[in-house]
Amino acid sequence: MAEPISIILFKGPKCAMCRPVERHLKRIVETSQGGATLKTIDTDEHSDIATKRYHVYQVPHVLFNDEEVLNATQAAGMFSSFGGEDSGMFSSEQYDLFNYLFNKLIEAGVKDSEAYRDRWRKLSIITVSGRLLDVDELETVIRPSIGDYVHIGHLQAIVTSLIAINPVAKGYLFRAGELAGKFGAAQSWLHSYNRNIMNEHRMKNRFNEMLKGFKILYGPNPMALNVASDLTIDRISDYHVKLHVNGSAHAVENSDIGQDVCGFFAGEIAGLIEVTLGEKAAVTETKCWGLGDNHCEFDIKLGEVSDHYNISNIESKEFFSENDRLRFELSIGQISKNMYESLLNKKWMRPEIGDFIHISVLQHILTSLKFSDPFNSTLLSYAGQHYGQILEDIGIISRIINRRGLDAKLLGAMEFEQACEVLSYYFDKNLSSPKILSDVVVQQIDDESAIFKVWESAATSGIDLTTVDRVNLFPGLDQPPEVNMLDDFLSGFINGRLDLFIEEDVIVRETKCQASGHPHCEFLAELD
Repeated sequence: MAEPISIILFKGPKCAMCRPVERHLKRIVETSQGGATLKTIDTDEHSDIATKRYHVYQVPHVLFNDEEVLNATQAAGMFSSFGGEDSGMFSSEQYDLFNYLFNKLIEAGVKDSEAYRDRWRKLSIITVSGRLLDVDELETVIRPSIGDYVHIGHLQAIVTSLIAINPVAKGYLFRAGELAGKFGAAQSWLHSYNRNIMNEHRMKNRFNEMLKGFKILYGPNPMALNVASDLTIDRISDYHVKLHVNGSAHAVENSDIGQDVCGFFAGEIAGLIEVTLGEKAAVTETKCWGLGDNHCEFDIKLGEVSDHYNISNIESKEFFSENDRLRFELSIGQISKNMYESLLNKKWMRPEIGDFIHISVLQHILTSLKFSDPFNSTLLSYAGQHYGQILEDIGIISRIINRRGLDAKLLGAMEFEQACEVLSYYFDKNLSSPKILSDVVVQQIDDESAIFKVWESAATSGIDLTTVDRVNLFPGLDQPPEVNMLDDFLSGFINGRLDLFIEEDVIVRETKCQASGHPHCEFLAELD
């Protein structure tokens, strides 16, 4: 975009509704890692600016890049619906202020100018995702303590959490995958696996060679990326095929959430086809574990365009209706169960290749998603918060408290320091087995703040963001935003889990990142 996302809040000193609105907007901006800015305008002090420039006469009033996302009438209606009190982030009330604001910002982002976005997407994907991993770099071990593989359950938790927030997220995933296919590392991977692709000059033959390359790229291959167990192709015509995928790392053994979840996969295929053949392709996932199927299937039509992942056409809806909440919790429960059955009992979801993917696959998705849109930092963080709020592993937390002899109640009543201590033990005993990270140390600053130091994070290890040209990445800005933090989802997870343990709101943001040249990642947690 030509500039970061700009959120403006118009408020007044006597406006009771303005305080919670401002608090939630600050929370959203805090997690944007430079992707958004918040400006507040007091209408008593600057009435001319409010009325003449922006035509705002009542508060609270919120604009997203000059588009209205909340006005005083809407705010009053929401407050009256829950008795005048802010019901918090994860309320199941009919109206939840945080969720309303967040989803309205998503909708406004969808409508934002695509022309401005594309000025920096291509450069960012080339700079970051394209340099993510050359083919030979897989021969080098990036994480010496725990190795370079991460359990597929972690990838599925991220994808499911994103889509559970709002169905429009599958459009973001597709768009990120499409850009990664056009400009990222998958191109070099694909052509290294089948060099015949570029030797064919007839469209039909080159398309056929691409399909052969897909079977190697996404199926078992010498580099053991482990994206899927195997792929088969049904040919409908010369330029229309169905790609059957067994053991997709994005979806295998997941529960039915009523949404296809392999949007990034579909987008990357579409992007690879377009950049290699010079033709658009309609790539649509028609079967998926997320839809209740036992495999995934992609319908590919060369020379056509599908509306399936068109963000403008996907119905946006507020997260956490009772039905959405139940489906999401069941899905996270299923992912957690599958992960620990796999790790503890060796009950493999994918017996042919195992249940781990190379961290480059996870990083390829996260970096492409993050750098395809400045709002996606917030989206990833918010997804992590929701994931952290789903306490499917309550038994593990209870055992940690009992074994450590901590005098702490489990939910909502811990002291901040106790909550940080329990969470550090949780990481130590729980998350290191799926190989998400190797070690966590909590440094308590005071009663209201602490630093989580994380080593060998799967999301950041081996990536170098110091090569990003911020000036060209955000053209026309005197002070481009910092683009140097990658672990938004983990930041959100820590945030959500601490929110669950204590009664007060917490803000967590990443302050140091391995991808920016630091030896570890750091997350600052503070009481809000």
